[in-house]
Amino acid sequence: MSTEIYSCREGQELKQGRLDYSDIDDRESAEIDAKRRCKLDPFLKKVAYYKVAADGEFRMFFSYTNPNCKPVPKAKPIRSSTSAAKPTAPKTKPAPKPGLLARLKKSIGLS
Repeated sequence: MSTEIYSCREGQELKQGRLDYSDIDDRESAEIDAKRRCKLDPFLKKVAYYKVAADGEFRMFFSYTNPNCKPVPKAKPIRSSTSAAKPTAPKTKPAPKPGLLARLKKSIGLS
């Protein structure tokens, strides 16, 4: 007999969460393990332990809901290049500096 451990975050179905295997077979050990998992990952909402027999039969023998569950941080939206971006005015280059001859003419007063 083995044990399947499902751990999920808030808003997830239990079966959509992470699946681990263990040899835990009693409620006391499962409770200690569940609290340890929730301490390591504060975003876990629920941890459930199922005993699975060789013939495929299974039953839940312990379930733990994290009372200190933190909300999952929301990812920042990625701005894609296909989204409608606000058009920007083209940058204009500054006028080039006058050349040596133009600066000499200006300094002499010929221009």
